[in-house]
Amino acid sequence: MEGKSKEIYSELDAFLESIDEERKNKIPRDLRELIKSKKDDNYTPKYPKGAPLEKLKMKKETRDMINLLNFNYWCENAKERKELMEEIATGKKPVKVKNTPFERLKNIFKKR
Repeated sequence: MEGKSKEIYSELDAFLESIDEERKNKIPRDLRELIKSKKDDNYTPKYPKGAPLEKLKMKKETRDMINLLNFNYWCENAKERKELMEEIATGKKPVKVKNTPFERLKNIFKKR
C-alpha cells in the first residue's frame, strides 16, 4: 500500500505543478511541501496544461484528493461547497448551472 500511496502523492504533485499559480497558491505551502516529501521519486507523471481533468490518467484516489482540495481551497463559499458535494454524490454535474465548482475543477488547466 505504501508504494501506491507514494504514487498518489506523485500524481497529486504533478497535477499541482500543472495548474495556474493563483490556484496553486491557494493550497498552503506546508501542505504542498508535505505532498512533495511523500511522493515517489521514481514515478513522475506529466500532465499537460490545458488537458481536461477527466482525460488525465491518474488513480481514483488522486482524483478524490483533488476533489478534497477543491472543496477546502478552491470553492469560494458554502454554496459552492454544497454544489460540489451534490455533484460528487450524484456523480453528475447540473445541466443548467454553468461555472460550478465541478466545472471549474474540470477546466482547472484552462487560463481564465
